[in-house]
Amino acid sequence: MGLGLGSWRFFLALLVAVSHLYADMIHGPAAYAVWGFFVLSGYLMTFVLSQRYGFEAAGLKRYAFNRFLRIYPSYVLASLAGLALLWWLGRQGINPAVLNPQFQFPQGWRNWLAAITMNPWLPTPGLPVPVAGALFVEVWAYALMPLFARSRSAAWLGLAVAFFANVQFGFSTDSFVPRYVGFATGLMPFAAGSLVCHYRDAWQRWAMPRLSVLVWCLHGAYWLRDPYWPWTHGLGLSVLLSAWVVLSLARGRTGLTDKWLGDLSYPLYLVHTTVGAVFLLRWGADRPLDFAAVSLLASLLVSAAFVWWIDRPLQKLKLPA
Repeated sequence: MGLGLGSWRFFLALLVAVSHLYADMIHGPAAYAVWGFFVLSGYLMTFVLSQRYGFEAAGLKRYAFNRFLRIYPSYVLASLAGLALLWWLGRQGINPAVLNPQFQFPQGWRNWLAAITMNPWLPTPGLPVPVAGALFVEVWAYALMPLFARSRSAAWLGLAVAFFANVQFGFSTDSFVPRYVGFATGLMPFAAGSLVCHYRDAWQRWAMPRLSVLVWCLHGAYWLRDPYWPWTHGLGLSVLLSAWVVLSLARGRTGLTDKWLGDLSYPLYLVHTTVGAVFLLRWGADRPLDFAAVSLLASLLVSAAFVWWIDRPLQKLKLPA
């Protein structure tokens, strides 16, 4: 059994977690990982819509309900845990924003509304799940995926519009944040993933699992040579490399381990900052390697509990595709 999309999804979540938990983590790969999630989602949503749900009203309703069931309950639980921890750490005089600047109580009613509705167009200076801003973009991109999945032309148009939205911002370091977190700019990896699904048969000769993953990782390490690269052109190039990886791994033979790792990825993404904040009491704000190792291990254990006691029971309520 080889590396599959579940293992790839877990690897991406791991990069995001380590970037927040370890002070000396190289920069760039975590941002590439988030847009790598978007590429993978674009592929998977196109696949399930075209192969399972279809595009009739009944199928789209099942698609929407199952996506809601997969994303929102775990997000709400992680948000409640984050709010409780923010309150408790505040009483201890500890500011967990050292792990992520957005890890604070929502500021004002619009910020609260954004956190509750997962709205990417409202301000999000504070979030009880501080990595949720990217998740908001993903959730609302699901609404466009039926268009991308139904028509190659729509996916190409989405890619073109999103590409020119990125071009409009420019590729300076100052423009990185609005490109990275924006909804229009963030549609580029979703459209790219959708196109990989549409053309997976024609492009299969380019499937190279080991080489594609190696090149992706080497690109992530390029920050060591050029510290400005991730914030300028690196994010855009990562979309192409992530698309190559997804194409290469999509048809690989995998097993239970790959599925289990894939199941762990979403809760790990949600809870790692919250879990790591608990250990600030012991290590403070420096985030050394031992802090990162303990926080990551604890995050994996909490993620496994999410899978066993929350995610899998909820998935039994899914409507048949």
